[in-house]
Amino acid sequence: MTMRINNDRITVNKRKYERIKKEYDMFENQKVVGIVPTAPIYGKTDRLYNDIYKFTDTYCRRVTEAGMLPLGILPVQERLVSSSPELCDAFLIQGGEYPRPYHMDVIDHAVKTGKKVLGICLGCQCIQSYFAVKAEAEKRRWTGSLAELYDQLFEEGNCPFLVRVANHQKGPLLRLDPDAAKHKVILSEDSMLAKIFGRTEIMGASLHVLCIGEPAPGLTVTGRAEDGTVEAVEHGDTIIGVQFHPDVDTKLSEIFDWLAK
Repeated sequence: MTMRINNDRITVNKRKYERIKKEYDMFENQKVVGIVPTAPIYGKTDRLYNDIYKFTDTYCRRVTEAGMLPLGILPVQERLVSSSPELCDAFLIQGGEYPRPYHMDVIDHAVKTGKKVLGICLGCQCIQSYFAVKAEAEKRRWTGSLAELYDQLFEEGNCPFLVRVANHQKGPLLRLDPDAAKHKVILSEDSMLAKIFGRTEIMGASLHVLCIGEPAPGLTVTGRAEDGTVEAVEHGDTIIGVQFHPDVDTKLSEIFDWLAK
């Protein structure tokens, strides 16, 4: 009995192996950042295919430019059921509609493991909601998950830890003229953000109708707009939330460099 060797198949498999090895080596040498999506209208219509999670390219682009590898975090029925956060070195919670239960799961994982979190716009509001829910859980002696408690509180009050704000919705300008959507953000001198940017005044692009009113226990307000709107919060040296959008251009790239360190 003779064995026939398919040289073409060996060549293809060798190329496939080399490509996979190259990708693995890149994965080993890069910091992996979990990009946490938004769920625009999950569960709010009778159309099954409206239940979607959305990723926006600007966040993935900035993460990549800072030398990190973006990895999408995908919930199931708005809960975190996979071990994908364990693969991540840090997290970026992107902008979008409303804080949802899976945001609580991701931040809880980061808090317990000491991993960095950067929350942008909605992401900043998610950080506020997480620490507010955590305080509420302690008050109630809640034994379930923070995601379950947040879901219950959201149904009762619809974003109970946020307030509405006027004159910060400048979305149509972000693609055509990002600078026109920007306003001054004043940072606390002793904040991480002031250290990251090397100054206490920056220009941040604005796109939101909700914001933080009273900061949750555990959060420090470290940035405000000239009208008093909370523009930045911090927790320790691993969690930063910014209400403005450093992702719309490369002028505030230092914050992504911080995530990469």
